[in-house]
Amino acid sequence: MENEAKNRALVFIDGNNFYYKLKDFTSEKTEILKLLDFDYQGFAKNLVKDNNLVEIRYYVGAIRRQNGTNKAKSEKLYANQQKLLRKLQQQNIPAILGNLIQHPDKSFHEKGVDVRIAVEMIRFAREDKYDVAYLLSSDTDLVPAVEEVKSFNKRVCYVGVSKGQSFGLTKVSNSTILLRDEDIMPYFHAQKVRG
Repeated sequence: MENEAKNRALVFIDGNNFYYKLKDFTSEKTEILKLLDFDYQGFAKNLVKDNNLVEIRYYVGAIRRQNGTNKAKSEKLYANQQKLLRKLQQQNIPAILGNLIQHPDKSFHEKGVDVRIAVEMIRFAREDKYDVAYLLSSDTDLVPAVEEVKSFNKRVCYVGVSKGQSFGLTKVSNSTILLRDEDIMPYFHAQKVRG
């Protein structure tokens, strides 16, 4: 396909989902890698290959500050998320915020993030802002959105990892990329030790 080199690519990143995939990659490494130092632009340009990278969009549940027994934990999570949002801003990547709610068991769960991804994938397809969507999420709730995007004659490439691969998204997408170490590791920048 000769014209494929000119396809407009838009990368949709389910931030929480991708964060835990990155964490899995880095947890087994002996060198110290900071997840905040990930080069999303370089990674996305390599991911879309010869396609024209139009934009990267990052979706994540917004952490809210809390009072009471969870104050210290929420402050730390909030501070870390603010650092991430600044890093994304430095790389010209818009962060689209959903909600993060706390369940009675004290665990946190995102709400509305997959809906925001689905709505924007469909809206941008309808507005003809891309030819191929690269979807970095293993959330099977996005299967109907992928089907709808394809109805606009757009292609969807599901990007996941073999451990935790979404077979629902694999089945419905036009193509699948399963990330390996060599697809991820070059985009962590080594930090200089300050003395």
